[in-house]
Amino acid sequence: MDNGINYLREFGKFRIDPEKRVLWYENEPVNLPLKEIELLCVLTEKGGEVYTKEELLNRVWADSFVEESNLSRHIYQIRKIFREYGESEDLIQTVPRRGYRFAGEVRETTNGDVVIEKHTSTQTLIEIQYDAGDQALVSEHTNGSLALSGTALTPMRVMSLLAVGSILLASIAFVWNYRAGSNSGPGAEIKSIAVLPVKSFSASSNDEELRLRITDALITRLGGMDRVAVRPTSAILLFAGSEQDGLEIGKSLKVDAIIDARIQQEGERLRVTIQLIRVATGEHIWSETFDGQTNQILNLQDMIATKVLRSLDPAVSGTGEFAKRPTEIAEAYEAYLKGRYFWTKRDEASMRKAIDYFKQAAALDPQFSEAFSGLADTQHLLFNYNIDVRPSLVAEAKENLRRALELKPDSSDALITLGTIEMGFDWNWKAAEETLKRAVTAAPNSPLAHMRYGALLVRIRRFDEAKFAFERQIELDPLSVVGNTNLGMALFCKKDFAAADMQYKKTLELDNKSGAPHWLLSRNLWQQGKKDASIEAIVRALELDGNLQLAEKIREKTIASTPAEAIELLLHEWRMNPPGTNPHNLAYLSTYVNDTEMAVQWLAKSIKERHPWSAWISAAPEFEILRGDPRYLSMLQELNLP
Repeated sequence: MDNGINYLREFGKFRIDPEKRVLWYENEPVNLPLKEIELLCVLTEKGGEVYTKEELLNRVWADSFVEESNLSRHIYQIRKIFREYGESEDLIQTVPRRGYRFAGEVRETTNGDVVIEKHTSTQTLIEIQYDAGDQALVSEHTNGSLALSGTALTPMRVMSLLAVGSILLASIAFVWNYRAGSNSGPGAEIKSIAVLPVKSFSASSNDEELRLRITDALITRLGGMDRVAVRPTSAILLFAGSEQDGLEIGKSLKVDAIIDARIQQEGERLRVTIQLIRVATGEHIWSETFDGQTNQILNLQDMIATKVLRSLDPAVSGTGEFAKRPTEIAEAYEAYLKGRYFWTKRDEASMRKAIDYFKQAAALDPQFSEAFSGLADTQHLLFNYNIDVRPSLVAEAKENLRRALELKPDSSDALITLGTIEMGFDWNWKAAEETLKRAVTAAPNSPLAHMRYGALLVRIRRFDEAKFAFERQIELDPLSVVGNTNLGMALFCKKDFAAADMQYKKTLELDNKSGAPHWLLSRNLWQQGKKDASIEAIVRALELDGNLQLAEKIREKTIASTPAEAIELLLHEWRMNPPGTNPHNLAYLSTYVNDTEMAVQWLAKSIKERHPWSAWISAAPEFEILRGDPRYLSMLQELNLP
């Protein structure tokens, strides 16, 4: 500081010297890289203040260009240190679409004397990693963060590591294709598996982002098997960077077996070690190590797949169905994997990067169906998440889906997105149901296919069928917050409020740090007349969404007056911010204060703008109060709803 006094900052048992860039735990220095310490210095400068990613990058990497996603890697390392020293890693909170804040109590000291005390709020947020869900229900949130490595990798290294993914895809899939249909050996038949995040043999490896992309590629490829359910990427990323034992992860995911894969590179040489482990007993069902050269990846892939199959069944002469790659162009596949990586992150900047990579992949290989379906789904997500609501964007997505289905008529990815557009944008319920049924048939073990089909069934008031679809989704992805919340939504729309309460409690046991389940819980509580509890849930949801000032206003209003007046205040605050206003939310909240006129007006606005949530008006219990209004009935006709 410029007054000559060397101030230190304390939080918990940590002490940081912003001037000397040193971090201590009690009286021992902490082994933390300089950039992490500099980042921590900025975050603790004004405890509780939200720093945007751009601000942090400018402060810590002012003289160099760094990928925005590299910031997540450094945040992850700081959280990891906190966890190792027994502190909560939630001291650093992620504020969706904004940045980060330091949530601990920071004390400034000189020579041990406290001179300033700062308090911040205690709510925690999680890095958004949305499952490809229906935003009208809930957005998926998961623990952990993905990061682009800041280490320079040569094009050869990048391509070789990506190619390892192809080796893994071919060899592991063949093993599973053989094992899945066999009842031989100890234990029951394997019906479900989880691919653990791919690891490196080197403890100092800086290829985390590449390994996570390879993991996603493995899951996507293996997910095509009918006889074996493969846990989705969203479930696996919960454990990225986790030190938890693999068998324990398998138990929490309720699978029969896990796949543990590790990679090692020495110059131009690659080594891949794969293990297949039964969760119940810890039995190593199969393992093998493969060596090859980086300049012979495509040939090596087929050789490994054949070798694995022949080692299990000498009668096998070919490499089978799983040997078919979605593209033969390595550069196109690399761009596609990058697009998939950013697609999983679900914030606007990442989704726009995903679009660029998918376009690159499609341009490099115009026969690459998955590139077109990935592009279309990302475009639709921008629309469905209320980020870019231009109808022309949906038209572009539909054209890309047309191309994807021309190339691969049974593409479940393309069918899922097309069915979602047909129900949420076209309001063509018959076509949407047919398309989503085709998606479920094409990928019966896809949690996403069942979830989107369930979303359709709720909107057309077939609640029991929707409940079954969401239960199947949860069976395939037990830790899914979106799946459990969707089931609660189906029960809520059915007006089985007691069962919905129980389901939301289960959801919050999985994750009580996401705003969406609290919003839906608040609606369920209000319908039961538990209005004070409903307001508490709204306040908590606002806090978790990063709207701290509005949350405090609503809390103070509730203390001083009635729940209805708190809702009036919330409506007023949202009406004062038109760009961020969701007309559907304003419509259902208007019914809380018996303002049916405003409810009708907001619904009309939602339909006129073709807002992605418009089609919920028939299912939502809040709008029963409007069912005698001719204008409401006219809206149902416009939406082609019963």
